[in-house]
Amino acid sequence: MEEHVSFFGDPATWVSVAITLFFILIIWKKIPAIFAKMLDERSREIEDQLENARSLREEAAALVAKYERDQREAEKQAEELMKNAEAEVNNLVAESKVQLSELTKRRGEVAEQKIAQAEAAALKEIRTLTVDIATSAARDLIEANMKKEDHEALIKSSTEKLDAKLH
Repeated sequence: MEEHVSFFGDPATWVSVAITLFFILIIWKKIPAIFAKMLDERSREIEDQLENARSLREEAAALVAKYERDQREAEKQAEELMKNAEAEVNNLVAESKVQLSELTKRRGEVAEQKIAQAEAAALKEIRTLTVDIATSAARDLIEANMKKEDHEALIKSSTEKLDAKLH
């Protein structure tokens, strides 16, 4: 039993017809053009994104270069500031040493002057005491060794000399 299937009864024929009609419909509605257009638009979007990414990368590289230059300049400025600060500190130390030396010298001179004044005052006081002691001792010696008449004659003579000087 051999079955003979007619051309339109064969399922393969209907599958072939359906596929053919599907492709004719796709071509007639310009679906490949629509797909091509969609793919072209997507391609342009991707190219735009790539171009944007390139420009962003270039901007980033430029910013990195700028920041590196700025960092080097900041490091140079910081180094220069440190050198200037060290020089200023050294100058201040030197000035302080000079001022301290001058102050020490002046205080030494003032101390020497005070010592000299104290020595002079002490010598004057010693002289005054010595004169007072010597005068007192001389008076005691004179009183002990002098007679009363000589004493009165000496007082009279001294009084006359004082009167002569006053007049």
